[in-house]
Amino acid sequence: MKSRRQLYLLIPAVVLTACSSTPAQYVMEPDYDYIQKVEASSKYSTHAAQIYWVNPPMKRQQLPNNKQD
Repeated sequence: MKSRRQLYLLIPAVVLTACSSTPAQYVMEPDYDYIQKVEASSKYSTHAAQIYWVNPPMKRQQLPNNKQD
């Protein structure tokens, strides 16, 4: 019974360690094109509104692969 409990604790620890050791393949950055489109359409709308981005839209940016041989 004691070994089964240890196994239940060991498996998630190994999986989480493996996931955390992989390098990030991308970085999140604000989607400036979309932000610009929304703000431009707001300026020319009949119901002009002030836009405050609390959580700006984000997009994934692929990291460059800099492998040095």
